[in-house]
Amino acid sequence: MNPAVMQDANEQDGPKINIRQILMTYVVRYWYLYIICLVTSLLISYYYTWYSTPIYGATTTVLINLSPKSAGAGDILNQVDAYAKDYNLQNQIEMIRSRTMVTRTLRALNFETSYYMIGKLKMIELYNESPFYVKADSMRFDAESVPVNIHILSHKRFEMKYKKLHSDKEIVVEYNFGEKITNDLGSFSLIPTGYFNGRRFNNPAYDKRYYMFRMNNVENMISIYQAKLNISFLSKASSILQIYLEDPVPEKAIDFLNKLIEIWLQSGIESKNEIATNSLKFIDDQVMIISQDLNSIETEFETFRSERGITDVATEAQTYISSARQYDVRISEIDLKNSFLDYLDSYIRDDKNLSGISPASIGIDDGLLLKLISQLSDLQNQREMIRSGATEQNPRMRELGLAIENTKADLLENIKSIKQGLAASKTEVNNQLGRIEGKIRTLPGTDRVIINIKRQMEVKANLYTYLMQKRAETAIVLASTTSDNRQMDRAHASFKPIKPVKSEIYTIAIFLGLIIPIGFVYLKEMMNDKIQDRPEIEKLTNIPVIGIVGYNQIEEELVVTENSKSVIAESFRSIRTNLQYYVRNPKETKTFMVTSSLSGEGKSFCALNLAGIYALSGKKTILISFDLRKPPIQQSFKINTELGVTNFLIGTNTVQEVIQETGVINLDIIVAGPKPPNPSELLLSENVEKLFDYLKKNYDNIIVDTPPIGLISDPLILSHYCNAVIYIVRQNVTAKHYLDFLNRLYGEQKLRNVGIILNAVQHKTGAYGYGYGYGYGYGYGQGESNHGYFEDDSESKTSRLSKLKKKIDKNKS
Repeated sequence: MNPAVMQDANEQDGPKINIRQILMTYVVRYWYLYIICLVTSLLISYYYTWYSTPIYGATTTVLINLSPKSAGAGDILNQVDAYAKDYNLQNQIEMIRSRTMVTRTLRALNFETSYYMIGKLKMIELYNESPFYVKADSMRFDAESVPVNIHILSHKRFEMKYKKLHSDKEIVVEYNFGEKITNDLGSFSLIPTGYFNGRRFNNPAYDKRYYMFRMNNVENMISIYQAKLNISFLSKASSILQIYLEDPVPEKAIDFLNKLIEIWLQSGIESKNEIATNSLKFIDDQVMIISQDLNSIETEFETFRSERGITDVATEAQTYISSARQYDVRISEIDLKNSFLDYLDSYIRDDKNLSGISPASIGIDDGLLLKLISQLSDLQNQREMIRSGATEQNPRMRELGLAIENTKADLLENIKSIKQGLAASKTEVNNQLGRIEGKIRTLPGTDRVIINIKRQMEVKANLYTYLMQKRAETAIVLASTTSDNRQMDRAHASFKPIKPVKSEIYTIAIFLGLIIPIGFVYLKEMMNDKIQDRPEIEKLTNIPVIGIVGYNQIEEELVVTENSKSVIAESFRSIRTNLQYYVRNPKETKTFMVTSSLSGEGKSFCALNLAGIYALSGKKTILISFDLRKPPIQQSFKINTELGVTNFLIGTNTVQEVIQETGVINLDIIVAGPKPPNPSELLLSENVEKLFDYLKKNYDNIIVDTPPIGLISDPLILSHYCNAVIYIVRQNVTAKHYLDFLNRLYGEQKLRNVGIILNAVQHKTGAYGYGYGYGYGYGYGQGESNHGYFEDDSESKTSRLSKLKKKIDKNKS
């Protein structure tokens, strides 16, 4: 069966992915590259994970109480709770991360100074473990963030090194611990801490004596910690907040979160206490006034009784006093409420914060009033929270300002309405009191005076008692106030760094260690225009590959006779078997032409060994070199290179005279002979046909070595005398586009019965492919130069002649 037919049959099955070929191309051939990249990436990963500063995450959770207790009219504690604003979760989140809270936290923890220990390769922050601390008297504002290096010399002295402000000049000075230092940075001193070990610092071999401290810019730290705080809902269905913070020192992150929550909870208590404090202040003012009035009335009553000698009043007068007292108390309560409403009105008009105002503390339980006060207080708090980071022209600030003004207007209108209601009630009470007073006027003059005095005394006394009761209740609230919110879990950290994650870093390193070589090999293969393996040939042409020959490193050119059992010899036997399909009549002489695209692809080597493998089979074989422009030097035989094809074609010698024996059984040779000036014209002479006629009658196999078909047209002339054309493709030498030229010749039928041999294949590349013979071997060296085809070339043949001389001397011995 014709190999071309076999090729077409295989193509009908469609392209198949050759996993083995992919592995050989991308992995086996470049295994060293994968090892280098993997080792390098892993070393870089190891260095990165070791050198980079680890980051730890700390977490705490807090419960926000969104449902204040319902108020009872007579319970001052419930009334205060009822007034507590309906907390908004988002407002609480903004309050926790507010500038005020973060600033108070940083100052409480003394984060204004950072301390570091300087190691040989990296610097480690020391939190609460520094052997000294900076006791600052006054530091210059521009000294913040200036690193100050400390070299502890002994348990008493240290060396300070820093760069002078606004200059690159380095200052180095020695000081004693505890000594007051005054320099460009300010006035301060270094005080040893409990971690200061004088015995170690006095030991010259102790190396942990290099430190650094830096005064931090508080404003920058506030912005940094605000950005690092991550507050989120623990779940959608709950009012539990999870607060998360990342920091290089886990203990530092834990302390910050705990202190932040502590200050936030305390601010809630202070806000609630503000209500009781303001209520207490108002009650104290009223008590002082009532007390003075009561003392004055009691003095007046005692004076009147002593002057008139009266010990008691009549029974009828006592009845009138009792009736008038009830109305007087009601009028006093109305006046007290009016007084508070006037106080509240003034508070609102002066744009004061209403978070400390509690109408319930003096008995005003109007629901709308409480709601409006709560709304106004909430809006004012929101404005204060964002005021530090926004201007008055900020859209949110303008929106809040408008909402505050609208709420104020509603609140003032509500106060006016309440006062009108109180005025109506007071009028009604005064009418009832007027009827009683009319009856009192009918009493004798002395009784009437006594009744009026006692009425005032009892009203003031009752009001005083009422206020003192309210004062006691408010004091209890002030002493027992707790936050509505609470911290569920104290802050904790895993003490395992979240960044960098070693497993992720090493995974990425391994991935890059594999993907980079793959990408490199892919680009290299894409940019490489040389043929690498059999599958590439089969993609580029439909011409069948009849064999693959390995690369040989020994000096022998005729490999098949020197070692007939070698793998290379087996490769040529496989080629010989495949060539049987190109000859229709097995009895006729087999004539094969060997050519290539350009010089150096090993066509002469393949022609010689193909002839040798036919000779070993017992068939009389002859090798003809028609490469007249650059005759190959036959180092394997003792022959006359000046007598060959050229001599016969020009008619100076007969066929029998140009045929030479090689010394190999059944193998003769006709070399090219002298270089003719017109090789193409000689190939068109009748003597060429006569030569082939003679040889076909006297030999079983004829191997024709021709010039490269990609350079000159001589092979096209000679192909008419041959049964098949053997086209040599050399790995990493033959360019892919050369096969386009071969395809064109094949498609135009200028060449027929063509087969390809992939030559000089390195065994380690895995490019042998599949089918059409074995193609395994040790490799060998073969190839020629392009010189000599187009001009008369006097190329030096010293190296080849020296090798030939050594071979002749060896044979003689």
